[in-house]
Amino acid sequence: MRLRPWFIFSVGLNLILVAAWYIAHIQEDHFPQVPAPRFDFTARSVRTNSIVRYVNITWDQIESTNLGAYMTNLIAVGCPPATIRDLILAQVNKTYSRRRATEVLTPDQQWWRTEQDPWVAQAANAQLRALESERRALLDSLLGTDWTTETDVAAWLESNYGLTGPHLGTLPPSVKRTLYDLADRTQAELAGENPADAARTLQAERLKLQNWLTPVALTEYLLRYSPTATQLRNDTRGVNFSPDQYQSLFAAIDPILLQPDYYYRGDDPALSKRQRDLQAQYEADLRAALGEDTYRALRLNQDPLYVSIASAAQQAGVPGEAIARLYQINQMTQTELNRIRYDTNLSSDDKITALASTRTEQQQAIQQLIGTNAFQRWLQTQSNP
Repeated sequence: MRLRPWFIFSVGLNLILVAAWYIAHIQEDHFPQVPAPRFDFTARSVRTNSIVRYVNITWDQIESTNLGAYMTNLIAVGCPPATIRDLILAQVNKTYSRRRATEVLTPDQQWWRTEQDPWVAQAANAQLRALESERRALLDSLLGTDWTTETDVAAWLESNYGLTGPHLGTLPPSVKRTLYDLADRTQAELAGENPADAARTLQAERLKLQNWLTPVALTEYLLRYSPTATQLRNDTRGVNFSPDQYQSLFAAIDPILLQPDYYYRGDDPALSKRQRDLQAQYEADLRAALGEDTYRALRLNQDPLYVSIASAAQQAGVPGEAIARLYQINQMTQTELNRIRYDTNLSSDDKITALASTRTEQQQAIQQLIGTNAFQRWLQTQSNP
C-alpha cells in the first residue's frame, strides 16, 4: 500500500513540530525581565517640536456658589486681579439684589391697602439697611476695603429696580429694565393726550405687558401700578379692603376705566349716553363693594364743599353729627345762589335782593341748627360764597 509510508511520514513531521513549539514556549516563560529605567525629573528638559494638547477647562469647573472657592479657582487659572474683582462684585450684587427684591416686604406689595402701613415701611427700611450692611461686609472680607467706586455704586443701583415681591421680584434685571422703559414711553405718550386717547394708549401698553409677564405677574403688576389701581385707591382712601375684596373690585372697574367712551367730551348724543352708562356702572360697582354708608361717606369726603364745611365746623366746635345737615344747608344755598345769578328773567336789582335774602335764610337755618354761640364762631370761619 502506497499510502502507508506517507501516513508514517506525516505523523512523524507533526511530532517534530509539536516538540519544537514546546521548547520555544519554555524559553519564553523564562525570559529574563529587564527593569524599566527611572525618569530623572531633575534632568534638564529638552525642547522638541512636539505639540502638547492642553486639557480644556470649562466655566462650570471655575464658577462656584462658594465665593471663597470661586476666587481660588479664578486665581488658579490666572485670572487678572481686576477681572476677579469685577466678577466677585457682580456675583455679590446679583445675590443681594434678588434678596432685596424677594425677602423684604415693602408697602407697595400690599396693593390692597389704600394707605401705606407706616410700620411696614419702617420694617422694610430697617431690613434694607441690614442687607446693605451685610453686602458691604461680605465684599470687604473678599476684596478688601477699597473695592467701592462710582462705577460699582451705579451698577448696584442699576440692579435694584422696584418690582419686588413673590412674582415681580424674581424677574431678571433685563426684564425689569424693559418694564421700566415701557412705563416711561407710555407716560411720554400720555402727556398732552385727551383722556379718550390716553385710554387707547393704556390698552396698547397692556398688550405689550402680556409679552413679558406671566398672567399671575401681570395681575400683580396691574394691581400695584396701573392707572386703574391709582384711581381706585384715591376713590376709596381710608377703606380697609381684604386682598380678595380689592382684587374683585379692581376686576369689575378695570374694563370700565379702559373704555375710551368713559372719558368722552363731545356732543354726540349716543356717545354721551354711553359715557353716562359707563360712569353709572363704575359708581354702582363701588357702591356694591363698599356698602351704602361707606360709599356716601367717601363721596362726601371727596366733595370740596363738604371738606370745607367739616373743617369750619371743627374750628367752631360744632358737633360732628351736625356736619351732614350743615352740608345740606350750604349745598341747597349754593344751588339757589347759582339759579338766581343765571336767571335771565331777573333784573340786576332783583338778583341782588334775592341773593341777600337767600344768604339770610342760610344763616338763620345754621343758627337754629347749632345755636347762637357756635353760630358766632362759625361766622368767623366763613367768607361769603
